[in-house]
Amino acid sequence: RDLKSRGVSLIYISHKMEEILKISDEVTIMRDGHYVGTWEASELTTATIIKRMVGRDLTHRFPAGKSKIGKELLRVENYTSPNPRSFKHVSLTLHEGEILGLGGLVGAQRTEVMEAVFGLRLHNEGSLYVRGKEVKINNSYDAKKYGMALLTEERRATGIFPVLSVQDNLVIANIRAYRDKSGLLNSAKMAADTKKSIKDLDIKTPSAKTLIKSLSGGNQQKVLFARWLLTVPDILILDEPTRGIDVGAKYEIYVIMRELAAQGKGVIMISSEMPELLGMTDRVVVMSEGRVAGTVNSKETNQEQVMELATKYVG
Repeated sequence: RDLKSRGVSLIYISHKMEEILKISDEVTIMRDGHYVGTWEASELTTATIIKRMVGRDLTHRFPAGKSKIGKELLRVENYTSPNPRSFKHVSLTLHEGEILGLGGLVGAQRTEVMEAVFGLRLHNEGSLYVRGKEVKINNSYDAKKYGMALLTEERRATGIFPVLSVQDNLVIANIRAYRDKSGLLNSAKMAADTKKSIKDLDIKTPSAKTLIKSLSGGNQQKVLFARWLLTVPDILILDEPTRGIDVGAKYEIYVIMRELAAQGKGVIMISSEMPELLGMTDRVVVMSEGRVAGTVNSKETNQEQVMELATKYVG
């Protein structure tokens, strides 16, 4: 607004509907690489923008579904980092069929504690239990062995291999399963699994050999989902799974999450988007300054309560 008052013209690209409507004079909408149209911002609502972005009505922002919570899958007890500025005394549980949210402000150490659970960071205190049995996870190989998967926060930096194909990106986490007795890779099996994954997750790509960097953010994210699903995990840790993708792709990711929970898998979702956190989860563990500030039932809380917990230890 300050720049606008000084006569500067701005092109603002965003998936955040509220921001677009607040600061824009005109809104141009694109879909699948094509120009849809341009409208005065005052003529639009969030609902009309979404409809024109995805080409159809989204009656509900989040897919309907009632969770069937089962036995305990994962228990984290008193996890503490050797870094005094990081997470400390973190405890939480995850059950079969549950989507557990992990909320908090930027810097609350949500990513760090989940990376420690997955064996990517050190911890010097605490215990980890999978299906009631205490386990030691020192690296990602250990985590995979115990049925865990981690979708990282930064898709471009730590998720995709941009110069490799969709197929290479898709099979990489399960590459050992494609070795034959001679140690060579079974290319036919890799191609078959890739074809099935592309179909099952509706990944829009010209072919399995297309470089993943040429796909949209949403389709890149679906490739990463497919990558981990090939390892047949029971516990999925999803760090900001819908960051930087359009509203239509977001809904498709939500549907995948619901289907995974319906299969009895446990899902941990780290998210900085409050509506998403409350709309998609069964419970939310809220972190503040590296500590658990509280756990709330998603259907019985509100954004104000979560934010109050998120700032509990700040300052």
